[in-house]
Amino acid sequence: MSRLPALLVTHGHVGDALLEAAERIVGKLEGVSVLSNEGLSRDSLTAAVRERVMAFGPEGGLLLVDVAGGSCAQAALLVAAREAPGPTPVLCGVNLPMLLDFSHHRTTLDARALADRLREKGQAAVVVLEPRVPPRDSGA
Repeated sequence: MSRLPALLVTHGHVGDALLEAAERIVGKLEGVSVLSNEGLSRDSLTAAVRERVMAFGPEGGLLLVDVAGGSCAQAALLVAAREAPGPTPVLCGVNLPMLLDFSHHRTTLDARALADRLREKGQAAVVVLEPRVPPRDSGA
């Protein structure tokens, strides 16, 4: 299996920051690109997503989006549903643990299986840590 590509479609510089952080940890992620909606109309954003997704090829790829329901998700879903040359799942709520796991499994899983795995990893990464404060020394 070849290395699946991915496109981060995000608001502002969210995608750039995520990709930069991931690459500082695992090294360069070839075939992963970022598209910001900044300054783009809905039609322009959709056209930009379409242009990049058409390069994915028959094995497909992943569209990693920051916010479900936003303009980035709408454009990604429209292109994935109607025009992608191969399987192209759209995952919303992209986070750093998802991107790191993507880097390790993009050559061993197909697009659908990888999307399912990343959803689980991304959800599992959201935790509440309860700080434990040591009791104070009463000085007695």
